[in-house]
Amino acid sequence: MKARRKILLTGASGTVGQAVLKELCTIKNKYEVTVFDKKSHKTINKFKPYKDDIEIVYGDIRDVNDIIKIVHNKDVVIHLAAIIPPLADDKPVLSYQVNVE
Repeated sequence: MKARRKILLTGASGTVGQAVLKELCTIKNKYEVTVFDKKSHKTINKFKPYKDDIEIVYGDIRDVNDIIKIVHNKDVVIHLAAIIPPLADDKPVLSYQVNVE
């Protein structure tokens, strides 16, 4: 049997991230999915339907140590974490840190 590819999905609580997560979970026999997102009531609730099919890791995308730990042994990274308007307009430094750095 072929080993499942290990996928890291960032930003899985966002609109696009939720769509990608849903699709990956429909073909879970091919992939071992880990989601990395900030911890909040919103993210906890959004991931509940998938909790038996994915590994959930909470952290800060801006923290290099968190990133180094989470990407270890992953075959694929799907990076969808982003700050979008209106928050991006109100907090340009945060937006730059998340979206660019």
